[in-house]
Amino acid sequence: MPITKGSRVTVHYKLQDEHGLLLKESEEPLSFTVGEGQILPAFEEALFGRNTGDIHTFTLSPEQAFGTYRPELVFRVQREQLQGDLSEPIQVGEVFQLYTSDSPEDPPVIAYVSAVDLDTVELDANHPLAGKSLTYTVTILNVE
Repeated sequence: MPITKGSRVTVHYKLQDEHGLLLKESEEPLSFTVGEGQILPAFEEALFGRNTGDIHTFTLSPEQAFGTYRPELVFRVQREQLQGDLSEPIQVGEVFQLYTSDSPEDPPVIAYVSAVDLDTVELDANHPLAGKSLTYTVTILNVE
């Protein structure tokens, strides 16, 4: 049965950047229902018409994947503006949740530490894969 909107699909996948560097490989099968917004829409579209047993390799542009890299989402804050347990040194790559509103309905913004100095911390609110073309190799295990 070919994959269409509403299909329940189970896959294994391998994700590589534009230089062929392996970024992630599924350890457990990934299952999702096409069209329910559980994964990237362009990922789903690349699988339309495929069947159980197919192996398909495709590349998503930054716009199709996690967006273009936006320099305006990189900013510096004073260390004392950060809340939480700061008894340990702040490390590049560490993740902070930033609350931009007092409303509990507004989700926090996830930001990654990109640089640290004595007084300030540079945070990057871009997705870590923003600005990258991504190549997926997908093995379709099951289509319902």
